[in-house]
Amino acid sequence: MPDFAHIQKMFTDRIRNQTAQSIDNIEDRRLAVYRELFFNNLESFIAGTFPVLKECLVENTWQDLIRIFFIKHACETPYFLEISEEFLHFIETDTQASAMLPEYGHSLAHWEWMELFADAYVETSNDEALRIEFIESQSSVLTSIECAWLQAYEYPVHKISADVEMNKEAAFLLVYRNSQDEVKFIELNPLSYLLFEAIKQNQSCTVEEIVSSLAVQQGLSIEQLLPGAIAIIEDWNQKKLLKVI
Repeated sequence: MPDFAHIQKMFTDRIRNQTAQSIDNIEDRRLAVYRELFFNNLESFIAGTFPVLKECLVENTWQDLIRIFFIKHACETPYFLEISEEFLHFIETDTQASAMLPEYGHSLAHWEWMELFADAYVETSNDEALRIEFIESQSSVLTSIECAWLQAYEYPVHKISADVEMNKEAAFLLVYRNSQDEVKFIELNPLSYLLFEAIKQNQSCTVEEIVSSLAVQQGLSIEQLLPGAIAIIEDWNQKKLLKVI
């Protein structure tokens, strides 16, 4: 007689996949009720995180994609909030799932997941107390708040929809959570992306030193870059994205 753990494994395998080994004395029509319940709950949760990706796929393809995830993937977390990250990892690594996506599918999925990540992120520092009212001078030593993340994509993921034909075009985006716990984003250009990256990684350099270093990297003079950089930094400061070290 099979032990209970073996019966449980057979039961869950059959719920995941109706082609798995049948279970004696349990009609599949009864298991189908559980199968549909689990699948619909999973699909609903994933669709809530990836609505645009779902919109960009035909209905049958979306359902098949979730079904493949349901059958093949063994989640390593018990937390519902982390199911979407598991799904993201799955479509990035599973050949069958990847083949079902448009060229921009991986980028779009990551972008949509970032909103959930930013919303659920737990801060480890008290950024609110450190935010500054204004930048006193170019000698200020600044870094970014903790809840700000840079993302670069091969496609303009923030503009993708089912109604728009999307061509490959680099997108540089800054995702952040503001003091009202709202997730926002800013579209950057390559230079402002590098500027924010330098500020985020900064530990001791002044604003002028950061801009000067960036100017050298880009083959520009400090005089060319500094006025525009200060204006951008002031805008970020108004959005409370910066703090004094």
